Amino acid sequence: MATKQTFVVWGPYQTDTEMLSRRAAARTEHLAGLKQLGTQGFLKLGGPTSDPESGEAKGSMLIYEAESAAAVRGFLEKDPYWAGNVWDKEKLEIRLITLTIQ
Repeated sequence: MATKQTFVVWGPYQTDTEMLSRRAAARTEHLAGLKQLGTQGFLKLGGPTSDPESGEAKGSMLIYEAESAAAVRGFLEKDPYWAGNVWDKEKLEIRLITLTIQ
């Protein structure tokens, strides 16, 4: 079994005017899936982000523990925000974190 690593995901939202309605439609299923990944030990932390000045919704920040970036991408591609075109897939980032402080 491979050692789990820590990954941070930045999932910026699409910027079109219909994004908020697509997000609302997918949110319940999205949260249920994240809760399941948390229960399984893969998702450590996550939530929506917003602009500190305007309060405008900007994206999702998620922290996973998984064996690889490919495994994290697999979780993301099964998420309703992926299928519902809430996240901007072209700008989505998965980064490995080397923890030095916990």
